[in-house]
Amino acid sequence: MLTNDGGLARKLELPSTGWIRRYRVRAYGGITPSMLAEMKKGVTIDGMNYGSVEVALDSQKGNNSWLTVALTEGKNREIRNIFEHFGCKVSRLMRLSYGPFQLGSLGKGEVKEVSGKVLRSFIGN
Repeated sequence: MLTNDGGLARKLELPSTGWIRRYRVRAYGGITPSMLAEMKKGVTIDGMNYGSVEVALDSQKGNNSWLTVALTEGKNREIRNIFEHFGCKVSRLMRLSYGPFQLGSLGKGEVKEVSGKVLRSFIGN
């Protein structure tokens, strides 16, 4: 999402919106059910608390895995840091949705304007 309205940007990024950020992730390293369970509980890494992260293993070939990850905080490098904590390296990270806004079939380099009316319906202004 792009905006030149700093106040709006801040409002959209706050975890208090409760908006789920969903990503498609390719990771290298052994993904285990216990690892996914730990991610769901939340982890603390170098004094930084990361909340619950929902992770679904979509496919796995050897040590390469594709996963769908959903979180509500969206801290800087959160997904990469969490996976690294578990010994996995994220080699691809694609945002699929940000709250009610879906990437859908939007192609590379394409943009779609969100009208003020639609935006207000989502953020309550």
